[in-house]
Amino acid sequence: MPIRTSSLHPEDYRLKRKRISKLWIAEGLVEERGDGTTMEEVAECYLAELTLRSLLQITERNSWGRAKTFVMHDLVREVTLDIAKMEKFGIAYGDVGMSSGPHEARRLCIKRGAQSFNSLAASRLRSFILFETEVPCSWIHDMLSNCRLLRVLCLRFANIEEVPSIITELYNLRYLDFSYTKVRKIPPSFRKLVNLQVLDLRFSHVDELPQEITSLYNLRHLYAAVLYDRQERSLNCISATKIPGNISNLKNLQTLGLLLANKDLVSQLGNLTLMRTLFVTKVRQSYSEDLQSSLIKMPKLSKLGIFSYDMDEIIDLKILKPLPNLKALALAGKLEEGVFPHVFSKFEKMTWLKMNWSNLKKDPIGSLSHMLNLSLLYLNGAYGGEQLTFSSGWFPKLTFLKLAHMEHLSWIEIEDGTMMGLRHLELVGLGNLKAIPKGIKHIRTLEQMCLISMSDELVESLQGSGSHIVQHIPSIHKCESTDSQAVSNFNFVRHLALKFGSGATPAHMWVPTPPSSRANY
Repeated sequence: MPIRTSSLHPEDYRLKRKRISKLWIAEGLVEERGDGTTMEEVAECYLAELTLRSLLQITERNSWGRAKTFVMHDLVREVTLDIAKMEKFGIAYGDVGMSSGPHEARRLCIKRGAQSFNSLAASRLRSFILFETEVPCSWIHDMLSNCRLLRVLCLRFANIEEVPSIITELYNLRYLDFSYTKVRKIPPSFRKLVNLQVLDLRFSHVDELPQEITSLYNLRHLYAAVLYDRQERSLNCISATKIPGNISNLKNLQTLGLLLANKDLVSQLGNLTLMRTLFVTKVRQSYSEDLQSSLIKMPKLSKLGIFSYDMDEIIDLKILKPLPNLKALALAGKLEEGVFPHVFSKFEKMTWLKMNWSNLKKDPIGSLSHMLNLSLLYLNGAYGGEQLTFSSGWFPKLTFLKLAHMEHLSWIEIEDGTMMGLRHLELVGLGNLKAIPKGIKHIRTLEQMCLISMSDELVESLQGSGSHIVQHIPSIHKCESTDSQAVSNFNFVRHLALKFGSGATPAHMWVPTPPSSRANY
């Protein structure tokens, strides 16, 4: 049955693993096993089975090789969609070849023509996903007034500024998505939504939740954050959401981010023992003891983000000692004495590490090399020195490396035998780096190199005397900033192709398709 819900999305739509799993759970399509396995884990087993049967195809993997997005083959989608429509399971309204008449379907995805839809036919709806952006709030209100059985409501990207009042009367809601909208305020009446499991407010304008949100004891995933600067050029690039009151009642929470910290809230986190993903910002050094006490009570915690109060506040990494199952860590802020702590060598399961503005004085690469399972490494303004060296044998599983905004960095050396599985290299805002990283020719697995806001000297080197050094890289992408990253520099790639003597852009050197400003989800 879960495969039918996937068919309702637009043709060639990329389905994100985490999101589709939560949708299935909210709709009641995932059965509990009773053996300690979470419903999220069961849902991912469903995805694996659908992939094994070729009903879904993996289109993207994350940095450590795990399936991230899926797409349904056109033929499979057409057949599944016909079955879903015939059995009144669901309908894709406004899709090519889809009927636009009234229906009794239990699930509805509207791609276009929303305002022509007969809302009177929606009384049996369990799931409503809107893809059309320009829909008046009044229409949404009228539409939902007939949907008392609704469990899933997704208004992502909808051009609305306030929450339609009818939503708080939908007592069966399990999944509610206001991400990428202009919604600024969540009303106190949300306390009525006692069955809510997922609340997604990412990239909305909500900066504070009502105290009543803490009474939603079935909540499993709460997302709220706004990224102001995609290049993350300062600690202020991310805004967090304030939650007043006591969050201790939210004992079913598995995901919480991004949360505005205070001393009381940090202490209350210790009651959320099922937490798997936690991101907190505005953390002061004085919170360290309470934060350590709370984190040690989260045995399943696998992904953690800690962002300091400001550029002068120090992150005390002793709080990380009792976290043996941590797989992903994001830090933003100064480390004590600008030295990389030895505690990191104990994180044997760590696969993902992102460090921002750490104020490191010594080359950290050697200390990080002990993390043998690391597949993603992102150093953003983390190091104030002039040279980074990747020695032979280091980072055997690293697939993604990003180095950004280290203003003094002028030399990168890559020895033969290091990073033997690296596929993606990204250099951002390293204005003092004038030369191609020495030894890059040794990394034969490299599939893509992105250069963003790099020096003219480095670019000219790639176009001239150094072009032969990077000829083994299938994709080289250059742009002036991440805000314009969707715009490909075709002339740059074509020039490299001419240097290889082909006279045209070779098949092995491609420019990535510009990503949509409205990412699939």
